Amino acid sequence: MRKERFVFMLEFWQGIFYSAIADPIFAKVASILGVTKQVCKEYCTSGMMTYGGKYFLIVLVVIALLFVLKLLGFLNPGNYGGSAAQKTANSPLAGKKLIFLGSSVTKGFAARGRSFVDMIAESTGASCVKEAVSGTTLVDNGERSYVARLKKLDKSQPCDLFICQLSTNDATKGSPLGKMAEGKELSSFDTKTVCGAIEYIIAYAKQTWNDVPVVFYTSPEYASPAYQAMVEALAGIAKKWGVEVIDFWHDREINMPVNKKRSCMNDQIHPTQKGYAVWAPVIEAALAAVAQGKSIPARPAGSAASAPELAKRKTSKLVKSVLCWVLVAVVAFGAVIGGSTYNQLVVVKGLKNAGNSAEHNPENLTMDPNSPIKGKKLFWLGSSVFQGFGTGENMSPAVIFDALTGTESTVEVKGGTTLAAASYSLNGVEADVSGSYSPRLSTHDTTTDPQVDLVLVQLSTNDSKGQTTVGEVSASKNLEDFDIETTIGSLEAIIAYADKTWGARTMVIGGSQFVDEMTYSGGQKATIYLEMIDKCHQLEEKWGEQFVFVDLWNTPEMYENIEMGDAQWRAYMSDAIHPTKWGYAEWWGPHIIEALYRQLG
Repeated sequence: MRKERFVFMLEFWQGIFYSAIADPIFAKVASILGVTKQVCKEYCTSGMMTYGGKYFLIVLVVIALLFVLKLLGFLNPGNYGGSAAQKTANSPLAGKKLIFLGSSVTKGFAARGRSFVDMIAESTGASCVKEAVSGTTLVDNGERSYVARLKKLDKSQPCDLFICQLSTNDATKGSPLGKMAEGKELSSFDTKTVCGAIEYIIAYAKQTWNDVPVVFYTSPEYASPAYQAMVEALAGIAKKWGVEVIDFWHDREINMPVNKKRSCMNDQIHPTQKGYAVWAPVIEAALAAVAQGKSIPARPAGSAASAPELAKRKTSKLVKSVLCWVLVAVVAFGAVIGGSTYNQLVVVKGLKNAGNSAEHNPENLTMDPNSPIKGKKLFWLGSSVFQGFGTGENMSPAVIFDALTGTESTVEVKGGTTLAAASYSLNGVEADVSGSYSPRLSTHDTTTDPQVDLVLVQLSTNDSKGQTTVGEVSASKNLEDFDIETTIGSLEAIIAYADKTWGARTMVIGGSQFVDEMTYSGGQKATIYLEMIDKCHQLEEKWGEQFVFVDLWNTPEMYENIEMGDAQWRAYMSDAIHPTKWGYAEWWGPHIIEALYRQLG
């Protein structure tokens, strides 16, 4: 089951990265990095397979954190500075006991807990009880509801004014509106409806605190036909009971665009401290009037939007919200891909590998003073291994070996390429074979490179991915007779071309041991690579002195004190395929240098 899940995920990510839509992106990236599109796609795939889960979790946590911080108003400039309440001289509210019953707006949910209640307490000297719990409703649907919390208030505490928020949560959660009751007895109210809960709160407060003045306040206008219906119902109930309403829904000034901007409103419901600073004087003046037995001063009234208009606004807001989250998802997906790929590249390129530290740089290596091949001309032909992909800076091993032996090298490398010059496709995308070994070698001759003493060829692991054919050793030695669309045919063409052009031998270097599980990103298969190695030994027998094979895979002494995956191996190899600087010099180097000495010394 685990293997099936692994294969499914691998095919899933390949289906995305190898799609025609992604191809132009990878083409651009490949040209910048100097590798093939195939390499870019492989490392995106491997990055997602190796680190995708980790970065998905990281991005998810970051999004959740930013969402919470935004929701609570911590990212809103309206919550910082300029919200200090001004002292009101000789306020009628000074020394009064005020009880505020509400939910998030009363609490100051998006204002770091500082609402108009706190501002009024500071400006007037009133003693304010803020009984506010975010997300709660007027209707009695549990112990956190307005009705339930009202009953838990200390009846013995004095109360000069009782102020209640017309909760937006009832509209959001679809609480039934209900209707106004005929009587005024507590038992006559259906607290499972909004109207019943409002009347119960009024009746309970007046009964508990000796006919205390009750004031309701509404939210400013926002895209909610349901809340509009609640505001209209409240107006009728207020008339029945003779209670006052601070009607922000119809308040023209409160609903002005300047007071609805983001610095004032963190969202369409919750003010910031700056927004509360606009509300507070209005509410304070209203409560001061009520405390003196007067009606709330008239405010400039605006024309309320119709229910259809509000419904239209609600739909528009929903569309914008969906588009916003789609954009967030796209950005998050890109961040996961980018982070995962970068993490993978850091590892496979050996950017933080001890084997690539400064002490292993060519300038810090000691050249063999008795090198018998000093001054010899070497021609390096290969892909990412000869490119030095795992050195952290694409330092070709040619530079390292020149430093150790005094040779002078020409490097013809391109990451992701194959020996075989055959067309193939993966997930429906055709590979670019123009950069394969044989075509690139054919651009070099005695005019470009007058002297070549030895051609070194990397036995490319890219040919072991099963996308090309290994081929067979031919009976001919004529350059025109080789099938360069196969790995071995191309290799024979290289041998013949090197001999014909420069009279030079060809030395093929086979990589060290790997297992499929460590190379799934590119899909290198050990069985195919071992077949290529076996064919190279056959080429030794056929070509004699013209061909030399350095078989690092089957060099026992390389693995006497090192095990694949251990600390030393990871210092020598950035991944299963690519050596570090230290790996080239210390692990692969002695065996390659020994072969060079035998052939040229």
